[in-house]
Amino acid sequence: MALAMEWVAKITTVGLQMVLPGIAGHYLDKRFGTSYWAICGFVAGFAVGLWQMIRWTQPPPKGKGDQQR
Repeated sequence: MALAMEWVAKITTVGLQMVLPGIAGHYLDKRFGTSYWAICGFVAGFAVGLWQMIRWTQPPPKGKGDQQR
């Protein structure tokens, strides 16, 4: 059960990292009358979420003790 909850937390984290910047960009677009912040937010969120997933799939570094990422 603990392992399942760990994965639920990871999936939720990545999902929020990908979506929240786009939602914030949409808010900025409506507030300032622009049309590009939402796109920038979704692109940046996708990049950050992908980077986070890649980081999680890397093996732990060797020779650094029990440090967690």
